[in-house]
Amino acid sequence: MQTDVLVIGAGLAGLVAGWQAASRGRRTQVIAKGWGITHWHSGCLDVLGYYPPESPEAVRSPAEGLAQLIEANPGHPYALAGLDAIGEALDAFQQLCAAAGYPMHGSMERNWLLPSAIGALRPTCLAPETMIAGDLGQRQPMLIAGFETFRDFYADLVADNLSAQQFPARAVTLDVPTLRRRRTLTGVILADLFEAPEFRAEVVEAIQPRLGDAARIGFPAVLGLRQPLGVKHDLEERLGRPVFEIPSLPPSVPGMRLHRLLVAAIEQAGGRVYEGMQVVAADADDGRVTAVWSEAAARRKRHQANAYVLATGGVLGGGLVAEADGRVREVILDLPVAAPPDRSQWFRRDFLDPAGHPIYRAGLTVDRSFQPLNGTGQPAYSNLLAAGATLADCDVLRERSLEGVAVVTGYLAGRRAAELT
Repeated sequence: MQTDVLVIGAGLAGLVAGWQAASRGRRTQVIAKGWGITHWHSGCLDVLGYYPPESPEAVRSPAEGLAQLIEANPGHPYALAGLDAIGEALDAFQQLCAAAGYPMHGSMERNWLLPSAIGALRPTCLAPETMIAGDLGQRQPMLIAGFETFRDFYADLVADNLSAQQFPARAVTLDVPTLRRRRTLTGVILADLFEAPEFRAEVVEAIQPRLGDAARIGFPAVLGLRQPLGVKHDLEERLGRPVFEIPSLPPSVPGMRLHRLLVAAIEQAGGRVYEGMQVVAADADDGRVTAVWSEAAARRKRHQANAYVLATGGVLGGGLVAEADGRVREVILDLPVAAPPDRSQWFRRDFLDPAGHPIYRAGLTVDRSFQPLNGTGQPAYSNLLAAGATLADCDVLRERSLEGVAVVTGYLAGRRAAELT
């Protein structure tokens, strides 16, 4: 297939870019060495959870926090995008999820406060319908349900930490007959089991005698991979109480739902998504990228397109690597990376220093079209864009903006790439 837009990276930013390019009628391919953050993040969209990042107080209104961030940090990806474009990208993403039967609820006016896997309060902007009954803006008593032999979720830990913060919560660990026959139990296995009515009947039978005064019930985020709303509604009807999911350890079932949803959207628009293709080099001529090369079994494979979107991740995602000489290198085109020049400045002495570690702000400097810049402040290549955690001037983990930056920049880069073809 002759390709108009080639996206490198299949994390949230890459998939959103691919969806946008394909939905505009461009022949689009997404290639990646493997799946990205969707498989280990919560399945929510964190737009802005803490600002300033060192603040102990969660952001109540992402819209208000974004206005402050944009004024204080004009190089941040959100500042380059602007408030209107941020809202447009999030609205489009919500519309896509709703059309796929997996609505993401929320707005930039107010963050949800949802329980984390250790019972902390997790601010997030958009959350799937399977999670919102756990909003800690309400104080109804909770029953947190875990499962014998499932080692990726500890109901007692969640309930104890919530109770310590004055959120009424009890824990129960369920002994379900079907699970006794399994030596290995993962979140994906549980998600498959929950889609069987017989298994849900066993869960209901095990939990009903222990409901007590619980007004809502929290489960690990494994309530089905393909039909989570059907699973949730069936459990609620049987138990007579709202049910909600709490993210557990990776692999993330809610993240996998978003991954599948985006891949389906790309393919329905005529695009293709391929894994097992690690891009390792590129060709360029006359200020344009002409091809990229991926590793294959016995040779390198050439991929050619009219426009390219780089969504390979940052230091943690492998799109940037640190060399022995202290240089931080972009792995495909060797683009200039904004990073502390002295490796002794990469990390602070304390692992949990409130000021964070400067190396995690390293990334590519881009213009307002999200084109990476060269050493003189001009676009490095006229047909190249970048999106997601590979961008500079943001600390997405401390800000709790990882998914928001990915969706917004992926949306804008995908649209721009479509315009270039």
